[in-house]
Amino acid sequence: MTTENTSKISRRSMLRTSGALVAGSAVLAACGSEHHSIARIGQTPAIEKLPDVKVTDAALLRTAMSVEKMVADMLSDERVTSLADAKAKPIISAFAAAHIADLAALSPMVSARNAEPVNEANQKLMTSYGENALRLVGEGKNPTDVLALTHALESLVAATYQYFVSLTTEPALRGEMMRMGAKSARRAAVSAQLFNGGIKALSDQLNEDGTVVTGTIATFPSAFGPLNAVQVTLGPEVPEAPRATVSMDTPSLNSIIY
Repeated sequence: MTTENTSKISRRSMLRTSGALVAGSAVLAACGSEHHSIARIGQTPAIEKLPDVKVTDAALLRTAMSVEKMVADMLSDERVTSLADAKAKPIISAFAAAHIADLAALSPMVSARNAEPVNEANQKLMTSYGENALRLVGEGKNPTDVLALTHALESLVAATYQYFVSLTTEPALRGEMMRMGAKSARRAAVSAQLFNGGIKALSDQLNEDGTVVTGTIATFPSAFGPLNAVQVTLGPEVPEAPRATVSMDTPSLNSIIY
C-alpha cells in the first residue's frame, strides 16, 4: 500500500518537475538571445521613428497657401455655386478670387525663404472636413447652407492666420499674417450680413435663457478671434433629428506643409 502511494506521488512529482524544467529552459533561452528581448508569440512590426520636423516660417506660409487654395476651391465648387442666389453668387465668386490673389501674394514670401510655393488644397483638411462639408451642401440643396459655409470658411482662414501669428518668428511676417487674417475676417462679416442682414444681426441673437438663437450668425461675434473649431450646420432636413454639424479646425502639426 505504502509502496503504491509512493510510486504515484513520484510519477506526479516527476511530471511537474519536467514541466518546470521545460518552461525554465524556454525563459533562459529567451534571456540568452542576442537581442535580450522578452519571449513573445508572433512577430512585432518594427516601429518607424517619426521624422524630426520644425515648424518654420516657410512651413507656415506654405500651409497658409494650402488653406487659401482649399477655400478658393470650395467656394468655386459647383455644389456651392449652383445653389447661391443672385445676390450671393457674385460676392462668393469675388471671395474665391480674393483667395487666389492671396496665393499670389504669399508665393514670393515662400520663395524668399528658400521654399517651394504650394498651389494645392490642404489634403488632410479636405479629408478631415472639407469633402464632407461639400457633400452635405450638395445633398441639402439649401441656399442658406452656401452662406453658412462661406462664413465658416472665411472665419477658418482668419483663425488660421491668427494662430500662425503666435508661431511666426519674423516680426515683419507676423504683421503680414495679421493683415491677411483681417481680410478674411472682413469677408466673414460680409457673409454674416448676407445670412442675417440688418443692425439686429450685428451681435449674437439670444433666447430668453441666454443661449444663442439657432440658425443665426452674428456679424461681430461676442468673442474676438476665437481659436476653437469653427462649427457649421449643413445638409438635408431629417424629421425628428438634428442637422449635421461639421467641425472645421485650423491646421495642426499633422496638416502643416513642411
